[in-house]
Amino acid sequence: MYTHHGRVRLYYEIGGRSDGPPLLLLRGLTRTIRHWGPLLTELGNSFRTIAMDNRGAGHSDAPWRLYTTAAMADDAAAVLSAAGVDRAAVFGISLGGAIAQELALRHPQRVNQLVLGCTRASGKEGERPDPAVVRALLSLLWLPEADALARTTPLVVSAPYLAQHPELLAEWQALARNQPTRRARVSWRRIAQLAAILRHDTRARLPTITAPTLVISGDADRLIDVSCSHLLARRIPGARLEILPGAGHDLPAERPAELAALLRDFCGPLTPR
Repeated sequence: MYTHHGRVRLYYEIGGRSDGPPLLLLRGLTRTIRHWGPLLTELGNSFRTIAMDNRGAGHSDAPWRLYTTAAMADDAAAVLSAAGVDRAAVFGISLGGAIAQELALRHPQRVNQLVLGCTRASGKEGERPDPAVVRALLSLLWLPEADALARTTPLVVSAPYLAQHPELLAEWQALARNQPTRRARVSWRRIAQLAAILRHDTRARLPTITAPTLVISGDADRLIDVSCSHLLARRIPGARLEILPGAGHDLPAERPAELAALLRDFCGPLTPR
């Protein structure tokens, strides 16, 4: 389904239990609805899921201007309105977690519970990523998608998980092939979303978040150090912090069952059917 925020067309899908509490799902850099993988099915047993492609990803528009997490949060509010949902639990991971912070700050009346996965309040705090990680991320700006994924996949899941699931890279490359986009457009999507990440800064406003908040991270995250999750949890009043030992950055891919259990416990009164 599609809706609009201004001139930006946004794609979203509704699934799961029609009688379940609504849960809005916000994915990270260049990721689409398809990248939720088995987690979407797990959550659909308990929630009415509203999953969207952020601007610059998947079937949503990629306007030719640099993005901000504030504008992307307003996109998310427009999707909730289109879905007929006044209030929802919100789970955002990585860039999606930054968008979720802005959604809770800009539209507090729309957020029942806030879950922030592997994200940060600002790029100006926390442990700096390894220079090799930065170089690999920058390859997104010039390499073809399949080659960029070959460089970045080892950064977003832990080494033990990738060793046990070497098929993951091929699966993600197949997802990229199934959404062909002109090379210049692909590069722009990445640049525009990276701009949103680099300019994101909610540090001074986090203490005003009123929604019950859960912060989740893996302690083997190479992209956004776990220290950033500790800082988020300290700044948001009453926030709960959960650290998954040995987990990397892409928790939906690596730990779907654990993640679903945490979301059900924190956000959903219904039991899985």
